[in-house]
Amino acid sequence: MTDAVLRARPNDGGRLDVALADTILSDTSPLLVEIDRQPVDRWLEPSVSNSADLVTIDGTLAGTTLHAAWSARRVADQPVWELALTLRNDGEHPVTITRMDPLSLNVGAEWRTHGFHSAWGDEFRPLRGHAGHHLVLESRSGRSSHGKIPWLGLERGGYVAPGVRRGPGDGEPPAALTIAPAYSGNWHIHAMAGGFVTAGISPWQFWVDLAPGESVTAPSVVLTVASSLDTASLALQRAVAADWLPRTPFTDALPVEWNHWWPYEDQEVDEHVIVDNARIAQLLGIEVATVDAGWFGAADPTSYWQEQRGDWSSVNTARFPSGLEALGQSIRDAGVLPGMWIEAEAVGANSKLRAAHPEAMAHSVEGRRADPSYRVQTESLDPDDPTFLGYVCMGSPAGRAHVLESMSTLITTTGARWIKLDFNIDPDAGCTRTDHGHGAGDGLLRHYEGLYAVLDEVRARHPEIMLEACSSGGLRIDLGLARHVHGFFLSDPDYTEHHLQVLWGVRHLLPPIGILHWSWSQWRGDYPPSWLDWQTLSADDFDTTLRAAMLHRFGVSLRLPELRPELLERLRVHVDLFQRELEPFVREGVLLPLSESPERGGYGERAPSIQITHPDGRVLVAGFVLDGGARPRQFWPRGLEPETIYTVTDLADVDPRRTTGIELLEGGLVPLGEYDLTSWLIVLAPQP
Repeated sequence: MTDAVLRARPNDGGRLDVALADTILSDTSPLLVEIDRQPVDRWLEPSVSNSADLVTIDGTLAGTTLHAAWSARRVADQPVWELALTLRNDGEHPVTITRMDPLSLNVGAEWRTHGFHSAWGDEFRPLRGHAGHHLVLESRSGRSSHGKIPWLGLERGGYVAPGVRRGPGDGEPPAALTIAPAYSGNWHIHAMAGGFVTAGISPWQFWVDLAPGESVTAPSVVLTVASSLDTASLALQRAVAADWLPRTPFTDALPVEWNHWWPYEDQEVDEHVIVDNARIAQLLGIEVATVDAGWFGAADPTSYWQEQRGDWSSVNTARFPSGLEALGQSIRDAGVLPGMWIEAEAVGANSKLRAAHPEAMAHSVEGRRADPSYRVQTESLDPDDPTFLGYVCMGSPAGRAHVLESMSTLITTTGARWIKLDFNIDPDAGCTRTDHGHGAGDGLLRHYEGLYAVLDEVRARHPEIMLEACSSGGLRIDLGLARHVHGFFLSDPDYTEHHLQVLWGVRHLLPPIGILHWSWSQWRGDYPPSWLDWQTLSADDFDTTLRAAMLHRFGVSLRLPELRPELLERLRVHVDLFQRELEPFVREGVLLPLSESPERGGYGERAPSIQITHPDGRVLVAGFVLDGGARPRQFWPRGLEPETIYTVTDLADVDPRRTTGIELLEGGLVPLGEYDLTSWLIVLAPQP
């Protein structure tokens, strides 16, 4: 248990205390609702219930006919609460809801603020400030992590040495709050000067009309209360692993994946390429071979996959003449399990689907693509019809049926055990059609409600499937989607420096078991940061690219038949190492950095280190030397017991050594091996 507490006041209009170690951090109404843009934030004589695991406030909002049911559910016995809100119109006339924030805090100005910008290949770029200034984090792209990451960290306190200038909150009792909207569309966090913070679905271009008796449930917001941002990160990782992500025996087995995309894209792939790689993958111990984009559409070896998205019943027989059923069988015959990519929501401008099922298409009636706060990514839109949004609206029955049957048919036809669910569309404010079962202002909300329901049904129909969420790499990473998929792809680029920066950021939301990112791929395309001379790459540098990607679900995108024998052997060794030694850490552990983050472009920490802590007390320490960095003298593992004896095993060395926790805490963990090594994986195991 923790000393963080949420408690509603029964006789004070529904105010909520948020406390840590008997210090009140916030005392205000926990919600903010707007009716026709007019705010209301308190109840009239609410019914209140408090317990250690659930706080509820229920009743009519003052001056309205809206009944509000608000709750804070504690997650997995961690200092983590899911804040939920349902509104019901108990009046005789329609009501228009224009804002419904389940989180409202008033914490004061003495806090440092932390957030992240996010764009393609630029995910998790740090954003820092303090609560004395306005800060607005928001997505208006229609994808949760395109623009900003749906997370805000607030921290204060800590010792300040004599003579050192104080910053915001220095000298205050240590405390941290993290706020994460659990929604895959447009969300917002407003942290206004002075520490008034609200969060929920974005009010930008959003409204929902409630007829008498109708209800709407807002996307929830997750609040973590702890003594530091690192402690909050660990608590949220544990809560998400234990209570949030779907878990099955197959997905918990952490199968290692090969994917064809970056070395071949859709221009050089065919069934022979897939089978040749699958055969080698099996020899290396890799368990899944995934066919990415390029398998569907017209029988044309030069067809461009974006233009024909949605035509999932068509197979590009110029590349895959034997068909999908035979493709799946040939992958199994090679000794591995088949995986398939699909962008099930997307619709290409020239697809047959668009013409055959206009009733399912998402349209913005005004043709609005005006918001300048993000770079629109969507390709293959229709210049002759600016209202076409490039995806099926899953607020409509036709849209939900199309996505469900497309995914289910692909799984049953190929026997796929792994589905990579992509989404390269910026839905903007969403569909404004009113013939889909939603209103003109809540189309995006209903789309994501439909997506979540369909993904749950896919998992129910195919319980042995692994669902991996991808969205132009890492542009739809959020705790809303995390309830319905088994893991998230972090980013399209995967060069090691970038990968580690993204990993340092995503640990504020996800545990290792919820993360996938390939090791540095052999890129076919022209993307300078990912250029690497694979003919001269040393075995040690190749090891480093692999080890950086083994601190979570492990996969590669390489031309296996063309990889040098020396590198193939190193890959085999590391697949075996992951399966023997690292899988328990990824399955049950939590990530905790031991250094500052590296940053793209040669910035930040150039010798970063991080640990994964297992519940049984074992610690995996991973260290790296990036361009411009020097070999570290020692690593500084955290959370060790001073009096405990630890066996220290460098996983590249056969001779373990023994030491005490106090020696490691005072002198650090000294890396072994040749001076020019650039990566280490070291296990500290407590002895009885």
